[in-house]
Amino acid sequence: MKKISLILSILAFSLSHLYAQPAKKTPFTHPFVNPVDQAGIPRVLIIGDSISIGYTPRVRGLLDGKANVHRPTTNCRWSAFGDQEIEKWLGDSKWDLVHFNFGLWDWYGWAQKVKSTPESYAASLDSIIGKIKKKSKAKLVFAMTTPPCIGPEGKVKFVVSEERAKSFNDAARAVMKKHGVQINDLYQVIAKERAKYQRGENNVHYTDEGRDLLAAQVVKVINQNFTNK
Repeated sequence: MKKISLILSILAFSLSHLYAQPAKKTPFTHPFVNPVDQAGIPRVLIIGDSISIGYTPRVRGLLDGKANVHRPTTNCRWSAFGDQEIEKWLGDSKWDLVHFNFGLWDWYGWAQKVKSTPESYAASLDSIIGKIKKKSKAKLVFAMTTPPCIGPEGKVKFVVSEERAKSFNDAARAVMKKHGVQINDLYQVIAKERAKYQRGENNVHYTDEGRDLLAAQVVKVINQNFTNK
């Protein structure tokens, strides 16, 4: 009898795990689950690559009750792709602030038949800003892209030099100055400690601690735009 009870208990335990529902995805755990807006607080759109995907849920958590933080449900990749898709990402919604970034894909050339140059990068950013301003009166913040990894990147197997990164960043700075767009310099936030926070010498992505650091900086800049009006 005890043996039968034990078998039934094990079977019930196994079935409960087999049919258990997966944990519900929320805006605070999954970057592509956008929030149901709370009334009376700003609406923020984060546009960017996988680095921004990593910090988006953290930003939402830190701004819970202060801002409704959305993002496109995709990796926004390189600047020419962003120029192609930006109007779709903006949609017909009203945005109070757009925090956007491009850069890593432009440096490394992932998935691109036509590789970016500082000049083409600048032209794409210029066009993106023009399209945003036509559709929205949102405040704009450009997130300077985070540093390259120290060694040869895992997919393309080459090193992005400090000089190459600077040439793209200088091009971006010139475009932002032209349009009066605020810069959130995530490059400098992480640059001196990238060996500590990046997942490896061949990986541009960040540990949880690195994502926390980036999220805190993004929240700091967003808050600055909505306080002391």
